[in-house]
Amino acid sequence: MLTEQRNNIRFLAQDNIIVALRNDSTKIGKVKDISKGGLSFEHIYEEDPARETSKKDIFLWVNEFCIAKVPCRVVYDIPVRTSSEYQSLTIQFNTRRCGVQFDGLSEGQTAQLDFFLKTYTQGTGP
Repeated sequence: MLTEQRNNIRFLAQDNIIVALRNDSTKIGKVKDISKGGLSFEHIYEEDPARETSKKDIFLWVNEFCIAKVPCRVVYDIPVRTSSEYQSLTIQFNTRRCGVQFDGLSEGQTAQLDFFLKTYTQGTGP
C-alpha cells in the first residue's frame, strides 16, 4: 500500500483550466488537480524527453484569469492508458500525465494561487 506523500490538499480542477509548461519546448494540457504545492495535467506527448532542461515555469489560464511564470520542477511525466473511444482512430496520440511541484512562488503568485484555488476548483482530488 502506497503512502500519500503530498503536504497539501489537492483540489479537482474545473474542465476549462489550461496549463502551459515551458522550458526548451512547451507542453500544453488540461489541469486535472491542483494544490498550493503543485498540480497535475494531461497532455499529448510529442517531444523527446531527453531534450528537456531542469529550468521550467508554468502558465495557468481560465476564463480571463492567468497566473504567469510560476517556477516549478517536473516530479513525474507518465503515460496514460488510451480511452477505448480513441483506440479506433487512424491517428494514435500518446497521452501523458505530468505532475509538477511549484518552486519558489513570489508573494503575488501565492496570493493569485490562493484566489485561483477558492474560485476555480471543486472538492478534493484523489
